[in-house]
Amino acid sequence: MERLYRRYCQAAAVAFVLVTLYTVPTKHLQGRLAHDWAHSVLHLCSALLAAYAGWRATSPAPARAVTWAIGVGYFALGCYGWFTPGLLLGTPLAIPLGVPENLFHLLLSVPALAIVLLDLRSARPRLPEH
Repeated sequence: MERLYRRYCQAAAVAFVLVTLYTVPTKHLQGRLAHDWAHSVLHLCSALLAAYAGWRATSPAPARAVTWAIGVGYFALGCYGWFTPGLLLGTPLAIPLGVPENLFHLLLSVPALAIVLLDLRSARPRLPEH
């Protein structure tokens, strides 16, 4: 399972970087970057944490923590975004949550949740069969 957690973190780090490399220039060209910079910073910070957990951490604990955090946190954010246009809107820390953001958050979180549930299931003590 340790390797699965690390591999997920590596994939998540790449996904966060690729999304940021696409969204920052796009937002800049559309004149939205000044109002949505915090979202990109959060994705870059998530990429750094996932990269550390996936490649540099000396124990599996960071990979587990990052996978859990993305699984639970981004899943909640992806669901929440369908019911609200964003977080902290109208402030310098605004995080708009449209369909593309919600899909990204859900697509990133579902594999993390699958790994977590698989790990929890494999760690569950088995009852003796009669």
